[in-house]
Amino acid sequence: MALSHTPPEEHPVFTYHGFHPGKKTVLSQGHVRFPGHRAFTTDVLLEQDMAIPLRDGIKIYTDIFRPVDSDTTPVPAIIPWSPYGKTGTGPQSYDSMAPFRAGLEKSRTSGYEKFEAPDPAEWVPRGYAIINIDARGAGNSEGNIHFWGQQEAEDIYDTIDWLSKQPWCNGSVGMAGNSWLSIAQVNFASRLEHPALKALAPWEGLTDLYRDLVLRGGRNHNEAFHKIILKGFAGHGTAENMPAMASKRPFFDDYWESKRIHTERIGDIPLYLLASYSSMLQTHGSFETFRTAKSTRKWLRVHPYQEWYDLYRPEMVDDLARYFDRYLKDIHNDWECTPPVRLSLLGFDGSPAQTILERPERTFPLSRQVLKKFYLDASTKTLQPDLPSTVSSTVHKAN
Repeated sequence: MALSHTPPEEHPVFTYHGFHPGKKTVLSQGHVRFPGHRAFTTDVLLEQDMAIPLRDGIKIYTDIFRPVDSDTTPVPAIIPWSPYGKTGTGPQSYDSMAPFRAGLEKSRTSGYEKFEAPDPAEWVPRGYAIINIDARGAGNSEGNIHFWGQQEAEDIYDTIDWLSKQPWCNGSVGMAGNSWLSIAQVNFASRLEHPALKALAPWEGLTDLYRDLVLRGGRNHNEAFHKIILKGFAGHGTAENMPAMASKRPFFDDYWESKRIHTERIGDIPLYLLASYSSMLQTHGSFETFRTAKSTRKWLRVHPYQEWYDLYRPEMVDDLARYFDRYLKDIHNDWECTPPVRLSLLGFDGSPAQTILERPERTFPLSRQVLKKFYLDASTKTLQPDLPSTVSSTVHKAN
C-alpha cells in the first residue's frame, strides 16, 4: 500500500530552497548559514542537485560538499543515505524532534548537515566529500520511497558506482549516519557488494522492521511515530504506508520478510557499529549486526548518551575520522588496535552499580557472562529468581 506525499515546494514544514541542477557555490571560510551555528573553517565547494542515474532510468539528486581543490587532489566520498531531505531541508530536525535539541548545541552543527548525518563543515576540512542524497522518491528525486529492501540496495550500488568514477573522488566510498542512515548501510551490505565501498559506520539501526518497530511484541507499536515519519516525506511520488501495512498484514509474511535484514550475510567489510540504550528502536538491531556479521574487521562502541548528541561529540568525530582515514585513505594509524568492543553500562538512581563508560572488551556477548532467569511476581511487583508459588494479579493504567 502506498501513500501520496506533498511536493517539496508545497510541503508545509519542508524548507524548500528551489531546484538548482548543477549549480556550484563556494562557501567561504568563516561562512555561517544560520546565527548560532558553526562556521566553516575552510572554503568548501557545494554542487547542488547533481543528478545520479539509476539502472531503471530513474534519476536521484544529491548535494555534494567537497574541498575546492578536489579536482586535482581527489578525496573519498561519504554517503549518508535517507529520504529525510538532503541538506537541512526536511521536517526532521534536531529543533523539531526533541526538546532542547537532545542536548546538541547549535554551535556543533552548520545547518548544512543532513538529519542524523555527518556535517560537511566538519568533514570537508578533514579531506572528505559529503554526499547528501535525496533517496528515490524524496525531494525532487524521481520514483517512489521504499523502506529498505532490494530496491534501496540496488539504488545505493548505482550511487556508489557513479561516485567512485567522478574525477574528484579517489575511488573510495564510505557510508555513515544514524537510524535510517544506519539501516540503509546494513541492508545494502547484506544484499550486495561494491569494490569501491571500503567501510561502513552504521550508528544505531534496526534490522527487522516487523519485530523491532512495526509490530513489536505482536502488537501495533508506535503508530504515531510512523505517521510522523510519513507526514515528513516530501516528493512527487508515493511512499510505502507502514501503518496501513501493519493493519492489513498483522502477521509475519513474505512482505515483512522482504524488509528483514539478514545481517549474517554481511561479508568482510570494515564495520564501525554504534549502540546505545537511549533508542528503543535501534538497540537490538545494533547488537545483532555486530554479533552476526561475518566481517573480521568490526568494532562496536556502546555509548551512554542520546544518539544525536553522541554523533557530534568532538572526541567521537575524531574517533570516526581515524576509522575512515584508515579504510578510505589507507592511512596506517593503528586503528586496528582499537578495542573490538567498548561497552557502557548504566547505573540507576538508588542502585549500587556505577555507570561504566566504554569499558574495553574483546567480544560481545561477553565470554564471562552468566544468564539468569527471573520471574515476575505480581503480588510484590518485583522480579524474583524463583517461580512464584501462588497465582496473583496486578492492574495498572496503560497510559
